[in-house]
Amino acid sequence: MQKLLLALVCASAALTAQAAVVSSLPGGTVLDMPSGTFDEAHVFGPQTLSDGVTWQSDSETQLFGYAGHYGFNLNGYWSGLPMAAANDASSKMQLAFAKPVGAVGALFNYSPNLGNATIAVYDANHVLIESTVLQIALPSDSVNQGVFYGFRASSANISYFEMSGAFIGAANFMVAAVPEPATYGMLLAGLGMLGLLARRRRH
Repeated sequence: MQKLLLALVCASAALTAQAAVVSSLPGGTVLDMPSGTFDEAHVFGPQTLSDGVTWQSDSETQLFGYAGHYGFNLNGYWSGLPMAAANDASSKMQLAFAKPVGAVGALFNYSPNLGNATIAVYDANHVLIESTVLQIALPSDSVNQGVFYGFRASSANISYFEMSGAFIGAANFMVAAVPEPATYGMLLAGLGMLGLLARRRRH
């Protein structure tokens, strides 16, 4: 009976897990961001990051492709690193994918003394898949440092990647089209155990 329950849990976990928070995306594709001055990066409206990938923000101070000095107060600063930022304490920015992806992430930093920075992924119907609050603590004199945060979904169903709060900045966006092979392995292992146990019970 315990083996049967274990198999059910294993199969169920693979089917119901929506997205895992990850610290890297091995084999992912880097989305090249333009690099410019403050005036060049202070844009309005949606911006094309890559084919089928659009960036936008609800902030009037948004920055896209800014490569100048950008401070994160207690967490140091970036300089010469092309980045995107909503550029205030409460606004958000978003990547929208014309074709849903299985994983997405970026190098992040934020100003920890100005609130929480949150990232989240949504499906095509704007239903939340997963979210997390960033936890980054860096020396105040650090330069171009950050932490990679992202999500890997159980299927290629991520249509929106949202980032908000605390002057959050993002660089080196990455995507991956398919879920991790381990997800399928977990599902097959669980179903295989179910089949084996059912066969033994018949005998």
